[in-house]
Amino acid sequence: MRKEAKLVSRFLMQNTNFTEKSSFFDRLNEIIESYETVPDDVFEAYEEISEYELWEIIRKLAVKGKQLTK
Repeated sequence: MRKEAKLVSRFLMQNTNFTEKSSFFDRLNEIIESYETVPDDVFEAYEEISEYELWEIIRKLAVKGKQLTK
């Protein structure tokens, strides 16, 4: 995984409340809409990642969320 994808993944992993259904989508939307709460380096990294890398990040977070909410 490239460093940009790792940066986005780390941000989402640290800022997602896995016990709240919409938390991941809210964090992802904050990145897409470039909210002030998102560090510039994360937004820039998001702009650089491919669609494939984004789906890999989503998969990783889904697996993590599934493990935490069993």
